Amino acid sequence: MNLTFLNKSFPLLDSKKDRYFLILFCFAFSVLFINLFVPFNINRWFSDSALIQFLRLSSYGFVVAIVLLFSQFPLRKFFGVQAFSIKTFALWFVLEISTTSLVYIFLYGNPVGNFVNDFFFSLRYTFLGIALPYSVALLIIYYKTQRSELKELKDTKNEASGLISFKDEYEKIRFSIPADHVILLESTDNYVSVYYLADGKEQRTLIRNSLKNFENELDKRGFIRCHRSFIVNSRNIEFVEKKGKKILIRMQHADKVIPVSEKYSSRFLSFLS
Repeated sequence: MNLTFLNKSFPLLDSKKDRYFLILFCFAFSVLFINLFVPFNINRWFSDSALIQFLRLSSYGFVVAIVLLFSQFPLRKFFGVQAFSIKTFALWFVLEISTTSLVYIFLYGNPVGNFVNDFFFSLRYTFLGIALPYSVALLIIYYKTQRSELKELKDTKNEASGLISFKDEYEKIRFSIPADHVILLESTDNYVSVYYLADGKEQRTLIRNSLKNFENELDKRGFIRCHRSFIVNSRNIEFVEKKGKKILIRMQHADKVIPVSEKYSSRFLSFLS
């Protein structure tokens, strides 16, 4: 049972973006925490001026960041660690703490003295100093991952039910509607006008968001960007007319004639063929 648990995947640091976040968070937290709270009376370990003391205390956080940067990128690549299990992550964390402790000894201690005693002394304080920001960073990554997975699950359910959810710039759903009922989207300054069919009539709802954000999500749902200001629903295209170099679209249930700009014309024609 315990072995099964230890062999489970630990995906929180699979993404390079999440690894960079871990490193930056631990660095920022360490610098602020050490300078504000001076744990273990670390400010008394050396006798120096205020500025030198700030730089020295901040250097502890810098060492943490360098070690984590090395362990999470070149070292993982060298050992071929693409993804962690719980067991390998625990071992890797111990390796990071141990390496940081050794660096501290060579930078701030006396490696030719009582090395074993100094190492365990450094190891204890290093663990106490790094464990908190490391854990908080992982909790933030976990929360972000859960939110992303929940969003994907909702989007999958909506897609299966034929609904499209329109969100504002804060990712809050403003309304959901069957995909067939959406006519087109039009960009108006910092807003997007969503034209749709309700009770047999064309309706419009204004949402504060960008057309680019909607384009990424709607592209796989049969919608096509035809102009910097328009995305149209291919299901509701009534006809497409070419006049010289101009391409015009008339939509069902709408009075607008939508132009296809030169930038999007080849992609639009390829989509229709």
